[in-house]
Amino acid sequence: MKNNTSIKKVGGFLLGFGGLMAAASPTFAADFDYGLDDSFFKLSYNGYVRTTVGVLLQDSKETEASDQWRMNQARATVNVDWDIKTGPLNWRVVTRVEHEHKTDYLDDISERTDSQNATLNGFKDLGFLPNTDLRGNYGRYGKKGSFMEQYETTDELMDIVREIYFDWQITDRLFARIGRQQLVWGESDFFQAMDVVHGYDFRQRLFYENNEEWRKPLFLLNFVYEVHEWDGMVNFFVRPGMDRSEDMGSNYNIEGGRWIPTPYRGVDFTQVTDAYNEDHNKGDWDDWTYGIRWNGRWGSAGYSFSYMKTFNPAPVINPNQRLNAGGDLAFWGSYYGVGSESNTTAPVGLGAAPGTSWMPQDVALEGYGDDYNGSKLLGEWLYPEIDVFGFTVNYFSMAMDSTLSAEVAFIPNKPYNYGQLQSDLPGWGGIKEKDTLNVMLRIDKEFKWQEILGTHRPSLSSVQLFDTWIINRKKSDEIVEFASFGEEKSEHTVYLTLFTLLNYTRDTINPSLVVGTDLTNGGGFVIPAVEFVWGNDWRLKVEADLWWNDGDRKKTCGKADADTDLGMAGCDKNVGDDLLGTRENNASFMDWFARDNQLVFKLTRQF
Repeated sequence: MKNNTSIKKVGGFLLGFGGLMAAASPTFAADFDYGLDDSFFKLSYNGYVRTTVGVLLQDSKETEASDQWRMNQARATVNVDWDIKTGPLNWRVVTRVEHEHKTDYLDDISERTDSQNATLNGFKDLGFLPNTDLRGNYGRYGKKGSFMEQYETTDELMDIVREIYFDWQITDRLFARIGRQQLVWGESDFFQAMDVVHGYDFRQRLFYENNEEWRKPLFLLNFVYEVHEWDGMVNFFVRPGMDRSEDMGSNYNIEGGRWIPTPYRGVDFTQVTDAYNEDHNKGDWDDWTYGIRWNGRWGSAGYSFSYMKTFNPAPVINPNQRLNAGGDLAFWGSYYGVGSESNTTAPVGLGAAPGTSWMPQDVALEGYGDDYNGSKLLGEWLYPEIDVFGFTVNYFSMAMDSTLSAEVAFIPNKPYNYGQLQSDLPGWGGIKEKDTLNVMLRIDKEFKWQEILGTHRPSLSSVQLFDTWIINRKKSDEIVEFASFGEEKSEHTVYLTLFTLLNYTRDTINPSLVVGTDLTNGGGFVIPAVEFVWGNDWRLKVEADLWWNDGDRKKTCGKADADTDLGMAGCDKNVGDDLLGTRENNASFMDWFARDNQLVFKLTRQF
């Protein structure tokens, strides 16, 4: 068993990389002077160097070792923002290079993905997986690179150049921003209603980072036209479909990495699914997307109306209908309890005794748009196009001494996965469209706690309520939040979050607290943190990311064992599957991250 004590490694990584940052400080202080007229050309830059270390507080159960106190992240980041003036154009270039050390924990889960591939190929050699492609995106046999490349900057230019655009004040009313950029529409922080122009990369961290850090920039033609007569402006954008496939959609670490929900660490879904289909007739990434928004003021209130054509924020699975009765993969459909035929003959070596009756199937898997015709065992992930109609309003209430905000987004025919709730793959029955209304209410207030808590200035706090309403939802719809988890999505799913920030000793010690809870299904998270500030350059942030749930989490099936091909031993097929965990139909969002409690350390040197 590998040594799972990483405290010394954490300290060594922070001190070692911190020393490099300190030694490099004189380099960061350099400046450019070309002797040119500032009205024609000017160049300036700023940025930061950061190291991030994550330490697990619990054993995750997916690896043979005890994971408590092991590092699940050891990351170094260099970010430089360049501001360049060339005549009437003001350029912004954001460059970033990131590298990660492959910790013992990541090494263990990458070995599990490699074992999964070897086992599946063994079944293919025996004829159980005809005409299938078993290569994943990352790993020893990955199509895109090694396991760690999903977390790092590659040598591709547009991986390093995160944003590049220019601002152009065309007339006194018309402003243009052209290039690879981020466009933010909406008021909410944790659960996006209108902020869906872009996808997000959830593979590094979940949603603890600032949105700007993990939002994926796109090439946009972005225009603002001022309408002074009506005290407002029109913002309209077009995405002309010039982006790389890597820039589209949100990444949920379905490659089996550290942020795939429990119990799937080391389970690479891209070996058995296409991730992602970028040419589907319901969601073709080459299609242009666009939006228009009116921002105005009515007395002391700000408001906006908007329409957007974009892609669904989360991917949905389009199942392989070859798993249905009569298909050449019906054997596997019956084994996982999906498809439309019950098979009572257990295959050799799959964990069920001969003659065991497998789970009955209710209805056949249904295709969506163009039926899946690829070479993956289970199907394809895709991002269907959606229409979003939005409204926002914000108002400062003198009586409450607070800022009140609201956001409403109506999405007709929003896609959801559904069905097969008693199987190893709940939600893989197909894709169903439902009209959906997202509503966010928020109140921001500064509390004068100087005398009570000893802070040196008022403290900002924010409370946010977020509701997803599936209009005309029926029990028979069997809609799930995300494929592979069996909790049926309620007509209303309501989250409540609270944020507060305290400032001590002239903003050099800044504790904060974030709390969130699922009012519909139970469970939640709490993130206490403190940031220490030294001068203008150095920052150290220490936070604890803690989850609680009501016990409905999806559990591993069997025990992690390096001597078995799948990395699990003792799984009873009547209970679940080696890779897919125990069968359940009650694991909701907050349950996905049970046993994910961890500490995170961030050391930053700004320049």
